[in-house]
Amino acid sequence: LSQRIAAEESVLEAADLVVASTRQEADEQWAVYHSRPKRAIRVIPPGVDLSTFRPVRRFEGLPPVAASIDRFLAAPRKPMILALQRPDERKNLATLIEAFGRSDELRRLANLVLMIGSRDDLASLERGARQEIERLLHLVDHYDLYGSVAYPKRHSPDDVPDLYRLTAARRGVFVNPALTEPFGLTLIEAAASGLPVVATEDGGPRTILELCRHGRLVDPLDAGAIAG
Repeated sequence: LSQRIAAEESVLEAADLVVASTRQEADEQWAVYHSRPKRAIRVIPPGVDLSTFRPVRRFEGLPPVAASIDRFLAAPRKPMILALQRPDERKNLATLIEAFGRSDELRRLANLVLMIGSRDDLASLERGARQEIERLLHLVDHYDLYGSVAYPKRHSPDDVPDLYRLTAARRGVFVNPALTEPFGLTLIEAAASGLPVVATEDGGPRTILELCRHGRLVDPLDAGAIAG
């Protein structure tokens, strides 16, 4: 880590301009180095291809991915709370499950859908991903959420736009509860799909929600606030 910081200090000392993806990255990351860029730090958000993301159309049928979700659910027509994250402790899905599991009202009103990567055999996953999925499944069991939580083993990139639209069609929300979020591309995809969001108050989501106004920011460590 010390080598990396030293290299970045050298780059900043020589740079005429630093481009950051969010204001938080500019103010709370690059700006705290001893070496400051000669001219400025500019915030330019990453490019986003939204050509496949759109709101649900009237009388639109269920996408194929719905079948892999609905087989987990006792009442699949309830509103969906969708999380679309890789199985990483920093994505904070455990707190989301706790928020859902502790709230009788949420469990009565909605289903929780966890799209956490693709796997054929849990034992074959990299250790960190395997341990995180095992932790999440333990929480599902601890709160006895069977019939209210879906966690399909796989989905394809082509399914992602359909997941947002399915959630919107079922009057649901998209949740990004990550502990840190440098940008938050999924929040823009959700906005383009007509889907409201609940997002971590860290990093890029602050700027995205300020501009798109399609959801609420929340303390990712506060399960009660997420449930609210």
